[in-house]
Amino acid sequence: MESLGLLNVNGNRRNSFCVDGNDVMEIKLVRNPEDLMTETCSFKPDMCHQVFGESEQIFGYKGLKIKLYYAAGNLTTYIGIEYDEKINTPGIEPDNIMEMLRNAVQSRFETNIMNFERLLQLDDSFRPHGQLINSFKEQDGLDFKTYAVYVNDTTDPNFLEYHKKVQTFVILYIDAANYVNPDDGNWKFFLMYEKYLSDNMVVKYAVVGYASVYEYYAYPSNIRPRLSQVLILPPFRCNGFCSKLLNSVYNYYITNRKVVDITVEAPSQDFQRVRDFVDCKNCINLDAFSPSKLKQGFTEEMIFQARDNFKINKKQARRIYEILRLKYTNIHNEDEYNAYLNEIKDRICRPNKVANKRIMKRRFWSYFASDPDDFYVPALPDNETLKDCDEDIEDEVLELKEQYELVISRLNKCTE
Repeated sequence: MESLGLLNVNGNRRNSFCVDGNDVMEIKLVRNPEDLMTETCSFKPDMCHQVFGESEQIFGYKGLKIKLYYAAGNLTTYIGIEYDEKINTPGIEPDNIMEMLRNAVQSRFETNIMNFERLLQLDDSFRPHGQLINSFKEQDGLDFKTYAVYVNDTTDPNFLEYHKKVQTFVILYIDAANYVNPDDGNWKFFLMYEKYLSDNMVVKYAVVGYASVYEYYAYPSNIRPRLSQVLILPPFRCNGFCSKLLNSVYNYYITNRKVVDITVEAPSQDFQRVRDFVDCKNCINLDAFSPSKLKQGFTEEMIFQARDNFKINKKQARRIYEILRLKYTNIHNEDEYNAYLNEIKDRICRPNKVANKRIMKRRFWSYFASDPDDFYVPALPDNETLKDCDEDIEDEVLELKEQYELVISRLNKCTE
């Protein structure tokens, strides 16, 4: 039997060979061979549990460095693994990093850096797949950069092969993301690129962002697109590209008469804030959302105009109303401000009130039942439970207000 002291020694040794996958992974979008030698274009994943397991830990190496490099346009891929030392304790095997990465990448990749460097020249001839649906310019210092958004579906086998490479980014930057089944023809994919001139004056493209949309059926012969995944790569974040990509998706569907409305699948808080900003900016000039009408409360006209003009669903239209009403509410006027907060609180509480009414109604009719045991009537909450519920609702209202204020701050900057 091992002594406690020996166990501690072995335990410490094993821990010294355990590293965080997010820390040791280096990702690059390579535009020219010089990028291979610089750290300025490197970035890290947000998460890697779908590659290295729930703990995101890699075992068996010291001084580990994982290089995941992509040609910026066609996404030719290179994987390199470097380390100072690998564990050699009998009976203990290090993680098979290459096999883990092979399962995640799911497309062909290079392991020889010289081969990868030679293949970079093929990026000169790369042109985005699909249909161009939007292009725009953004100022960068004294210059302007050009960006373009393309839409694709599952009918092009060349794009589907390209899409396999894109999906690796999805699992590294979107929590709980899944790979798309290419056999399902209801998917649409939106890719954003930067269009630029290389040093030798060749027009080239670099991937900026990605969005996937599933087109659900809506009775009788309509569709209800649902945004599934939206991603802007780290080098391009905090520049407004997510809102540009989202608006590109909106504009693609707005003119389609078969589209009922556009929904979003389980949006993160960060994405919801972008969505709120885009939707508020689009709706702020609609008559139904004028300051005078906002103060009169949420109306059917707001639902109609948001859906008719921008394919916004009822739930999101209500959220837009609450944000814009806060924007035009004088928070220093106690009556006006409390009226606003109470309306949000009432909206949050309404489902509980409806549920309690149903319980009371069932209690009433149970008196006329031939067999009362046939009725399951839930107990009404006691006073202590109701008190805790009220406190939770107050916290939820304040949290919503904080989220809304971030959107309003960005809206105000647009109008300055």
